[in-house]
Amino acid sequence: MFKSESRAGKEVADSTVADEYVTAKQAMQILNVNAQTLYAYVSRKGIRSRPVPGTRQRLYWKSDLEQIGRKRKSSNAVTHAGLVHESGITLITNGAHFYRGRKAADLARDASFEAVAALLWDVDEKDCFDDTVSRTPAVWPSLNKLLANESDVNRATALFPLLEEANPKAYDLSRVGMARTGAHILRWLAALTAGANKPSNEPIHLFLARHLKLRPAEAELVRRMLVLSADHGFDACTLTVREIASTGVTPWRAVISGLSAALGRKSRRADFNAISFLVSEIVNSADPVGVIVRRLRDSEHLPGFDSAAYPLGDPRGRVLLSFCEEIFADDLAFKRLQSALQTMREAKHLEPNYAFVCLFVTEKLKIGTDHSVFHLGRAAGWIAHAIEQYQIGEATRLKGLYKGPLP
Repeated sequence: MFKSESRAGKEVADSTVADEYVTAKQAMQILNVNAQTLYAYVSRKGIRSRPVPGTRQRLYWKSDLEQIGRKRKSSNAVTHAGLVHESGITLITNGAHFYRGRKAADLARDASFEAVAALLWDVDEKDCFDDTVSRTPAVWPSLNKLLANESDVNRATALFPLLEEANPKAYDLSRVGMARTGAHILRWLAALTAGANKPSNEPIHLFLARHLKLRPAEAELVRRMLVLSADHGFDACTLTVREIASTGVTPWRAVISGLSAALGRKSRRADFNAISFLVSEIVNSADPVGVIVRRLRDSEHLPGFDSAAYPLGDPRGRVLLSFCEEIFADDLAFKRLQSALQTMREAKHLEPNYAFVCLFVTEKLKIGTDHSVFHLGRAAGWIAHAIEQYQIGEATRLKGLYKGPLP
């Protein structure tokens, strides 16, 4: 069954990738140019294309065309305090997402979280995830006791500046240097999530499983969740990370900015809290179908069943839910969840998004606080964006438009 599902997923991914290519005629319409100009753009502006087998025709990557089209309409290509919204890290299509050209769903099946992080950072895994463990600040034991009742995010925010100072190599802002610091950051976030006193150089999902007393199948579920959480393009938190990284701070500070933005009132935190409440209500109810029906009857919005990026449903949610079906087949809480999801399919033809399934996993396994497992995964992407943005260079200072009272 798993192999057939894998082939079906590959066919969906292949078709969604194909949808991202257009013909020469369509390309000319997007750019509003003739054929000669199109071919010149392909040569000079790096528009990516691929041949059509058995013909002399080519298909052109739609995203490249649309980007050039936008630039032709406006000479101002910089946005958001001078940052350019261009990246070689994550591609999102209608039915899949890719890390540096590799399908994330495939990586979730067999790649370690460390290997995926190194892929995002564009470095060799051995160059960053070695046997060294970052130095621990002398004040950490007392600080750890003082912050014992705080959330994982608050503890990380308090600790990271001290870790930065205790590890002078943090100020090596070369690509490999930032990646090495990134490895230390992920290991410390794992320690905070697991409630451990110090990090370890063992694989992060196994470290979490050991401290949280998870079964091997549950450890595997955590690994997949970390991989699928690693990056998802230019959300508000990622933009915050890129902006602060452009000033030349270390990855410790960049990740602090991502965690801080994640706690914002207008971030996804409110959505996550609403989804978490709904998931908890479903899995703890003797009538999970009734939970959904009552909300539908009252015309309530059901959080966790929308995905602006994926009109055909969130592929990350499908991947994680499929593995939950394998390991929780006889679990009462999961059976209740399945009943609720089937009701939504029948009533609204909607599938759960990734956040919904992710929060079920954290609810079921009782891991982390304040969505810290998700943030642990996403930190790999934040570090990738910090590295990429710093290598691009600092953001230019923009002259603001004054709208206040005149002198």
